[in-house]
Amino acid sequence: MRQQAEERARERKNRPPGTRPGAPRPGAPRSYGPRPPGAGRYAPRDVGPRTPRYTGAPRPAGPPRHTGGPYRPAGPGRPRQTEGRPPSARGARPSGGYARDDRERQGGAPFARPERRPLKPFRTGVQSAGEGPPRPSPARLEPPLQRLITALNGYQESAALLAAHELGFFPEILRQPQIAADVARRLGTDPRGTEILLDAVVALGVLHRHGATYVLPREFAPYLVPGHDGDATGMVEWAHELYGMWGDLARAVREGSPRLRLTGDALLEGDPARVRRYIRAVHTVSREAAPRVAELAPLLPGAALLDVGGGSGIFAAEYARRTPELKATLLDLPPTIEVAREILRVEGVEDLVTFYPGDYRTDPFPGPVDAVLLSNVLQTESEETAGIVLRKAWEALRPGGTLLIHGIMPDSQATPSPAAALFAVRMFLVFDMGNAWNADKVGEWLARERFAVRATRSLGSPFQSKLIIASRLE
Repeated sequence: MRQQAEERARERKNRPPGTRPGAPRPGAPRSYGPRPPGAGRYAPRDVGPRTPRYTGAPRPAGPPRHTGGPYRPAGPGRPRQTEGRPPSARGARPSGGYARDDRERQGGAPFARPERRPLKPFRTGVQSAGEGPPRPSPARLEPPLQRLITALNGYQESAALLAAHELGFFPEILRQPQIAADVARRLGTDPRGTEILLDAVVALGVLHRHGATYVLPREFAPYLVPGHDGDATGMVEWAHELYGMWGDLARAVREGSPRLRLTGDALLEGDPARVRRYIRAVHTVSREAAPRVAELAPLLPGAALLDVGGGSGIFAAEYARRTPELKATLLDLPPTIEVAREILRVEGVEDLVTFYPGDYRTDPFPGPVDAVLLSNVLQTESEETAGIVLRKAWEALRPGGTLLIHGIMPDSQATPSPAAALFAVRMFLVFDMGNAWNADKVGEWLARERFAVRATRSLGSPFQSKLIIASRLE
């Protein structure tokens, strides 16, 4: 501080006449005060004479105003003169306006900003944004070996679950939670194998284990225990037959014929017990999908609904249960109608449905009706037969009537999900011309048969199916 005061006193003594107090000496470091006129980025404006800010008495004498940082005299390693030094030696300046102004003031060429390429719209999953149709972002890739192991060992989960069902583990454990030794003693199975299989079912999340005691959660009981309230064991029972059919897939592809034929002729001439297992298996999923379909496409009170090929008739019964004075009719083969009566009697809704035996491929549809439902029908037929069914539906509907098409219909522009792709394989194994027709293909059929698609809606988890809502055109 004392040294600075002495320097300021020496500066006042040696200041040339006519200079203002605080002005930097020639060769002194640059002050950080205001820039002189004309030295900025923009040219000074001619605004006329300015009124001085202080118009009163003269300022009292005192030390000069300090306009910069502390004065540091030049030493042996700090030269006074900065003229002629390159800009890099005076310190880097920010890119942009300052460098451009310096070049223009020095008489150089005007600064030209380089042209920027126009931005392309961002699309998820496209390698070059804006080129080609949008694609979904790829999921995280598993190592090839891990993916193969998962695919090749998928049958083991089904085998463990079906073996436990066949041996009667689930009814026994539901009757009384018990240890593996008690289960083996009551069912006459090997104790070691029983414990290993029970642990595998626990790992699948179907059974629980508390210490050494195995417990069947009550929410699984309707699907695994015959005779339980809301018995839906048809899906597991039918899986026993499908398990062997899938093992013969290579032969089916080689010969081009189904391994377990479920066409209309096969149901009419086949084993009634197999027909019953098949209808009960379809009913397991349909019973939970029917409320979702009725919520997505409600019908007006007093309407007439025709459920074509409805199997157990649970879709027609659900619409009749929630819609006042709705007249529901089920059209299906006579063997299927017998099983449907039994199922709906157990469900307590048999009186809500009218049964109409017939073959939708050859017999005319009863009408006129306000709505026609085709649930998992088009997926079992060829394109030619699907056109015949849609034509009959148009004839049975009143003008402006509603056509509901329900089933697994993958998107045509995307890779089908594993569930949809395997569903197509299953249709190939059980029907002569079955396939998982995509929604665009079904839309083309509807336009050809004078229908207008109003909406396509997904049922959501756990279902993989969709619902197409269409109207009959005049």
